[in-house]
Amino acid sequence: MLDLGTSFIATVAREPNALAIVDGNIRLNYTEWYQRISSVVGGLQKLGLKQGDHLVTALQNRWEAATLHWACQFSGIIITPVNWRAKFDEIDFFIENSDAKAIVYEAVSSDAVLQSSRARDCRRISIDVPDSQISALKAS
Repeated sequence: MLDLGTSFIATVAREPNALAIVDGNIRLNYTEWYQRISSVVGGLQKLGLKQGDHLVTALQNRWEAATLHWACQFSGIIITPVNWRAKFDEIDFFIENSDAKAIVYEAVSSDAVLQSSRARDCRRISIDVPDSQISALKAS
């Protein structure tokens, strides 16, 4: 049976300095990326997320989305990626039907998260969202 986490760790051991991910100016080898992934695992745990919990993401294809994917693999958190263009009612649907404990989003999807009534009931984790939008989310 294939275990993606074990496969990734084997790659880190086999090719620690090989280029693992490139996104704009970000260039990380497997050792560097694994360290960042491990930090995200710790962050998710500090937020109270644990194995079997559900997490919705509304992210574009970016290194943070890939990092979060691997962090969920390693921690046993079930990730439900949705299109970053999703509207608030779609976000409501995915949060409700996955019983998500948290949503991770970015600036481009923040308006939909702001308008989502279900997003108010779970942890909201933002990436690159301006402070003014975060303040609006906290006020709602």
